[in-house]
This record gives sequence, structure tokens and C-alpha cells, in this order.
Amino acid sequence: MRKVYLLMAAALIVMAGCKNNGSKKAKSAEEAETPVENVVNAMDEAINAIEADAEMDAKTALEKLSSVDASGLVETPEEMLKKNPNAAIPFSAVENKPTFNDSDANEFSKWVSEQVKYPQDAIDQNIQGKVVLQFTVNKEGQVEDVQVVRGVNEALDNEAVRVVSSSPKWEPGTQNGTPVNVKYTFPVLFRLN
Repeated sequence: MRKVYLLMAAALIVMAGCKNNGSKKAKSAEEAETPVENVVNAMDEAINAIEADAEMDAKTALEKLSSVDASGLVETPEEMLKKNPNAAIPFSAVENKPTFNDSDANEFSKWVSEQVKYPQDAIDQNIQGKVVLQFTVNKEGQVEDVQVVRGVNEALDNEAVRVVSSSPKWEPGTQNGTPVNVKYTFPVLFRLN
């Protein structure tokens, strides 16, 4: 159980101002066209290796996840302003990260897992997998702009978006003492027992 929370926390920590590729399904490593697809595929490989090794300790698992190359994901403020001069640029790294229920990212992962209702049609069709979402915790602490970066199927994608969109207010992140928008990439796992 601890390893599952570690995986979810580590994946949540892979927060970045990612470029949304608009794709619902990840492609194989050979077909990956964007930095987001490359990182999602690499995270999948790392998580699958960790799940396959029941004896792996938490430190080794974290090292394996930390070895994923996320370079090229962060869009610079200059790039964002060129696209939209009036944009409120979300940060990918801040002095003080947003907090959920006065706790860390693990608390949000627990909250999400308690709120998810597995769609009956997905159960009937034996569909499971990982929906990767991207969202912003704005400077007021609200979750906004929830988007599917990598989907499984419409029912699971919609349920993941519904739950994350219904998140209670966070304590916003701050930079130089000022509340700022912070962008996250977050996986929602759907597993049938």
C-alpha cells in the first residue's frame, strides 16, 4: 500500500507546465511525437517495473521514477507569452507548493481514490488503466482547466475529470510571498480487483 501512495505522490510531483498534445491515447515510444507523450510512456515503463518487483524498496522505486527524463516539458514564460500576451502564466516550480487539506500531495491522492466511482459500463467491459490529467491550482486555490493528457476510455476519462474538478479548495502556491497559479500532471488509476 505504501508503494502505491509513493507512486501516486511521485507522479504528482512530476508537475510541469506541460504542453498539452490534445491526444487521448499515448503512442508507443517510436510513435511519440511530443515531450508529454515521451514522459508519460517513460513513467508507465518505470511504474510497471516497480509494480512487477514486489521486493523493491521505496528508495529504489523513487530513484527509478526520478530517472525519467522530463526535459522539454516546461514551456518557458517567454513561449507562453508569445502565444497569449495576456496569459496568467502557471508556474511549474514555486517556492511554496500548493497544499491540499493542510498536507502534501499524498493527501490529494488519497482524497481522489476515495471519491472515484468506477463506471459500471467500464466494469462490465473489464476496462482498467491510468488516466493522466493536467490541471492548474489557481492563485485562489481552486482547481481549474482539468484536461485529459492520456485517456483510457470515455467513461474512465470523464470520471477522472469529474473527481479532480470537484476538488475542495487548496492552499495556493506562492512565489516571493505572492499566490500564483501552479500546473500539475496527475494520474488517476482504475484497477479492477
